[in-house]
Amino acid sequence: MMISLPATDHLLHSTAFQSALVALTLAFYLASPHFPTVKQRSWILTTISSAVMTIASLPLAYDYFSSYADITRIPQSSMWTYCACRFFQAYLIADIVLGLLHYRSKVNWLTGWVHHSIYVLVVEYAVRMNWSHIFCLCAIMEIPTFVLAIAALNPNLRSDVLFATTFFLTRIALHVRLGLSFFLQRARVTEGSMGPGILMACIFPLHAFWFSGCVKGFVKRNQQGKKKKRVADGNGAVVARREHPSMSNGTSTASPSASPHTSSFTSPSPRPSTFSRRRVALRLAMRQRWDQFRLSRAGRHFGEMQRRLRDVLPMRELVYDYVGIERGDMAGEIVRKVGVSMNEGLPIDSTSLAARLASSISTSEGLVKASKGLEFADSPSVPKGSSSLSSSSSS
Repeated sequence: MMISLPATDHLLHSTAFQSALVALTLAFYLASPHFPTVKQRSWILTTISSAVMTIASLPLAYDYFSSYADITRIPQSSMWTYCACRFFQAYLIADIVLGLLHYRSKVNWLTGWVHHSIYVLVVEYAVRMNWSHIFCLCAIMEIPTFVLAIAALNPNLRSDVLFATTFFLTRIALHVRLGLSFFLQRARVTEGSMGPGILMACIFPLHAFWFSGCVKGFVKRNQQGKKKKRVADGNGAVVARREHPSMSNGTSTASPSASPHTSSFTSPSPRPSTFSRRRVALRLAMRQRWDQFRLSRAGRHFGEMQRRLRDVLPMRELVYDYVGIERGDMAGEIVRKVGVSMNEGLPIDSTSLAARLASSISTSEGLVKASKGLEFADSPSVPKGSSSLSSSSSS
C-alpha cells in the first residue's frame, strides 16, 4: 500500500504549534547563560522536548500496559495528543533553526537535518490521519533520550547502564511489540491501513544501529578499564617492591606492636602513595618524550660510532710498546724502591742508583730515536739506505 505524505500547509496556522515554538525559543535563551559550552546548549531543547513527550505519553502507556499490551484499549486521538504532536513538530523546527544560529557544529546532517525533516512529515501524517494517539503512545520511547540529554547537561547524572536499559526496553522490545500489533491488528486500530506498521518497520533499523553502537561502546570502555587497571596494578607492584624490598621474597615484616587480630584484615602490599604514582607518571611521560624526539636512537648511533672508532684505533699496549713508554716503568720501579728504603730506614747505594736511572733513561731515548728512524725509512721520498746512514752517523 502506498503511503502518501501530506503537505504541511496547516502546520504554521496551528495555535498549538506557534505557542510551542515561542515557548521553546524563550526557554532556550533563558537557559543558555547557565550552560557555558556549545555541547550543553545543543541539548537544552532536546531535554525539554524529551521530558514533555514522555509525560504526554504516560496516560496512554498506562492504559496500554494495564490492558496487557492490548493496542485496541488505548483511547483515541484527543486535544491532548494533538497538542503533544504539534509540540514535537515545534521542537524539531526550533532545534534546526537555533542550531544553525548557536550550535552549528553540533547539528549533524543525519541526526539533524534528515531526522528532523522526516519526523516533521511523519507527525503531520499521523495528525492528518487522526493517529495522534498512536504517535503519542510511541513517544514513551523518548525516555532514553531524556536520560542521555540530562547527562549531557550535567555529567554527574550520567548513567550508561540506565540509558542502555531504557533504550532496549523502549526502542527495541516495545518497538517490535508495537510494530507487530500495528500489522496484526490493523483492522481495529488503523482501519486496515498498514501505514503505522510500515513506519515502525522503517525506523527500527535505525534504533537497532544505535543500540549496537551503545553495546560496542560498553565493550570498548570495559576493555580500556581493564587495561588501565592492569597497568595501574603493575606500576603499584613495582613501586611497592622498591619501597619495601622485604616484600619481594613473598614475606612481609610486621611491626612488633601490631595487633594479631588486625593483621589478618590488612593487605600485605600497601597501596602506592600519591607521590609514588606521580613519580611513575613522570617517568612514563619522560619516556614518551624520549621516544618522541628519537633521543634513544641518537644514543645508539653515538655508541655505534664509539665502537667503530675503538675497532679502528690500535690497542694501547701496542702503542706503548711502539713508542717505548713502558720502558719508563723501570725508572718508576727504582723510585718506588728508594721510597720504601727510606721509609724502612735502610741504607741507599747512591752510586748504583744513579747508574740504573741513567741506563733506563738512555734505553728509552734510544727506543724513541729508533722509532723515528723507522718512520723516516718508511717515507716514499727518501731511499731506504739513508735511514741506515743516518743511524750510523748518529751512533
